[in-house]
Amino acid sequence: MTEQFDRKEAQLSHEALAQQELDAFVSNPGLAEMAGLFGVEELPEDQTEKLLALQKVAAEHWDFRKGAERQAVDWNDELLDQEGSEQWNTIFEAADKLGLVQDTDPQNKKPNSLLILGGANKAPLDRLRYGLEYVEDFDQVAYLGSTRPVSDAEREKAADYAPDAQTEFDLGCGAFETLLGATMVDEISEERNGDIWGMRLYEFERNGETKQGFVLSTPQQIGERRATTYDNYKFFADRAELADDPDHAVVSVTTGFYSQGQHFPGVQELTLKYGTTVETIGHSAEYSGVKRKPSQLLQETKSAIDAAVRLQQAIEAN
Repeated sequence: MTEQFDRKEAQLSHEALAQQELDAFVSNPGLAEMAGLFGVEELPEDQTEKLLALQKVAAEHWDFRKGAERQAVDWNDELLDQEGSEQWNTIFEAADKLGLVQDTDPQNKKPNSLLILGGANKAPLDRLRYGLEYVEDFDQVAYLGSTRPVSDAEREKAADYAPDAQTEFDLGCGAFETLLGATMVDEISEERNGDIWGMRLYEFERNGETKQGFVLSTPQQIGERRATTYDNYKFFADRAELADDPDHAVVSVTTGFYSQGQHFPGVQELTLKYGTTVETIGHSAEYSGVKRKPSQLLQETKSAIDAAVRLQQAIEAN
């Protein structure tokens, strides 16, 4: 009986940790400021109703992708994307309050795991470099990639660090070898349901110690085009055996305007299930030498709201 009681108490603690992350997002004034540009004068006080109201606004006005891949969208909106306009300034100021514009850094400078979230073009390299700059030390570093194919145009952009990349997994390997001087010591690759389950183990020197790095190729779920951030976190949790490590701490690194939308999958798959502490940091557009548009910030705020709704539903179902 005691063992069951302790386990239940631990589960409640996981829920409380996840709820704290959700509360902080829903109460952020940047959300109301964005919604106000689209005719929403007041949002409900109830958290569930507030999230659903925000989700409705986002679906109607902030969905520039319409199901397409981000790289296939031109992000051109004649009203929103006039630099210096009231709409432009309001969206950037609101997004900044949400942590989507400027460089962010973690409170925990020495996590157990430094996670580099998979991306396109030069994103894997930039995210790994940024993580190494802002995290002082870690037990291990892992790149969460997939078998998403790399196009010729993307391969050209990644030529400096992964010239022969065929997949997003290969981009991660190139980033590890380029920035860490990492050496592959083992590799596992297995086909499952027509996709590749893979992991490449690296070793490298950092701060006078030999460290381990893992590049993961998360298999897609049946019926999906590619693995999602949720799939990546599930795969990492299994590989890292988080069920046996309740005190594990993670710092995840992504591109800044994705940080909220990619934070909640980590909270849902790691914090809610295992009690893992998750921080998600991101770098500014300037860090990569690009410019951001308001339409992109609205799109990624929509992604964050959708992920927040899923997290709330997961907490309620737990």
